[in-house]
Amino acid sequence: MKPSITTYSAQKILNVRKYCDGGWFWNKYSAYPYLGCYYGCLYCYEWDRKYTPFKNPSDFDQKIWVKENAVDLLASELASQPTDIIMLGDWQPIEKKYRLSRAMLKVVQELNFPVFINEKSPLLLQDLDLISAISQRSYANVGFSIITTQDDHTRQLFEPKAPKVESRFAAMAKVASAGILTGTVFVPILPFIYDTPKNIQAVVKMTKECGGKYVLAGGLTLFGYCKEKYYEALKTYDSKLIAKYERLYRDPNELKTYHQNIQGLVKKYCQAYRIWDTIPRPVHFFPKKTRINKLIAERLYLKVRDLPIQNENQYRIQVFLKVAHSIDEAENDILTIYQKEGKVGLKKIKGVGDKMADVLQAIINDFQ
Repeated sequence: MKPSITTYSAQKILNVRKYCDGGWFWNKYSAYPYLGCYYGCLYCYEWDRKYTPFKNPSDFDQKIWVKENAVDLLASELASQPTDIIMLGDWQPIEKKYRLSRAMLKVVQELNFPVFINEKSPLLLQDLDLISAISQRSYANVGFSIITTQDDHTRQLFEPKAPKVESRFAAMAKVASAGILTGTVFVPILPFIYDTPKNIQAVVKMTKECGGKYVLAGGLTLFGYCKEKYYEALKTYDSKLIAKYERLYRDPNELKTYHQNIQGLVKKYCQAYRIWDTIPRPVHFFPKKTRINKLIAERLYLKVRDLPIQNENQYRIQVFLKVAHSIDEAENDILTIYQKEGKVGLKKIKGVGDKMADVLQAIINDFQ
């Protein structure tokens, strides 16, 4: 059944993060022209009442609200912001009629902002000209949301209306051929279903063969209504797995160990196929004096991703994250401060003590 369509005038469209999405997509901004999603993948966290705009969360794939003033809003709101990465991604079937995602890309191009696109639909290939132009002038990265290489009954159960995986990989190959950075957003990895070494290796291998440069993997979010929705699919797939999920998500230590093992597998296969398991941070569009800060912060953000795998405690992880934020937002060149004042200067940075100053010193030495 096709979703009902409602057009309306939104009050705002640009989402501005306090800090960039460090270690993941690196975006500071995001904007979307449609509310609701035709694809309605059953593992999506946006089913939950916390995120859906609809009173009844089950309407998430049954109603689409179109922000008819999306383009004007984006042009106005983005123009007043410092240059940084904006995340887009809304090439669901309704885009064929309204073409708002294309028009928003045009705004991004005209304002010379870098863009990250997270998408399931090959429909974005219609706008490859604009994405290519943004890539040449600033930065463009297209991540295809993919959880398996098999278009079988299992995939269709959890992604009943999404485009075939085969078509997504084919679109990735075309994006790569156009010279645009692309790869796989392997999120979420479904426990006990798509977390096998065989599936992980297959996703990494196919990404490499289609010109992808990275596989960025993440876990499944389970809470509220999105948990209810996911369990509906799980009952159809294998109801016995629900007890395993309950045990896994009940015990933080067990869940932590599980994610450590999965991330370790992803890293192993990415290394084997010589692609990244993270997205390198682009910094060339920032003011020259802050670029070194962004690169130092990148190292810290990536450590934040790796520390749980290394079984570090949560306090140490938070220390790294706070210092990453401080350096990322700093207006003064951290390298110059270090060259003038040494470790004493580094310890003036918010959150930096003796041990963290040693960490920063080692990172800075790599850039000298």
